[in-house]
Amino acid sequence: MNEQQVNGLLAAMAAQTAAMTRLAESNEALAAMIYQSMVGEIETTTIDSPVHTYLSGKPRG
Repeated sequence: MNEQQVNGLLAAMAAQTAAMTRLAESNEALAAMIYQSMVGEIETTTIDSPVHTYLSGKPRG
């Protein structure tokens, strides 16, 4: 490998690293949003909730 090829390889690796970092950050943001939405659902549906339902939405009983 000559110097020009090495420089090209290093530039490509840097671009791939930057892309993976962006992907990891977007995955982290998505996971945080899903977590927050789940926490909100848990807070609004408690054991003391007047209407108990199954996951399908049908009422119990």
